[in-house]
Amino acid sequence: MRTKLLTAAAALSVLGVTAPAAAQWAPAPNYGYNNNYGQVRALQVRVDRAQHEIIQLDRRNILSNREARSLRNDARNIEYRLRRAGRNGLSYNESRDINTRLARLEQRIFREARDWNNRNDRNWSDRDRDGRNDRYEDDRGYRHD
Repeated sequence: MRTKLLTAAAALSVLGVTAPAAAQWAPAPNYGYNNNYGQVRALQVRVDRAQHEIIQLDRRNILSNREARSLRNDARNIEYRLRRAGRNGLSYNESRDINTRLARLEQRIFREARDWNNRNDRNWSDRDRDGRNDRYEDDRGYRHD
């Protein structure tokens, strides 16, 4: 009888020790929706590519200063929204919103790069693609330097 009481007491003490640990158990944290960090990274790559393209177009004076500043601000805002929303993974609506904003930015970069900065002059010609009107160059745009 005594051995049964000792084993029962030992079993109860083991249960008493494990009970507080069981009360502290919590499920693993859910990092967003299906842990889609790959999608966040893919969107970040697109934002980085757009920012790099804006910098290159601005360096080559294809974009005016005002256009480049506006495009840079838009890209920065998209990047900020992506970082805020992507901390815990993206939901479908967040992903769609950022995708739409990014597509609009890419289209706007394409459009602004090809608007000739409002140079609708008939005499505008840039054969050597240096961003200057060939009419005012000494070689008339035939020497590519």
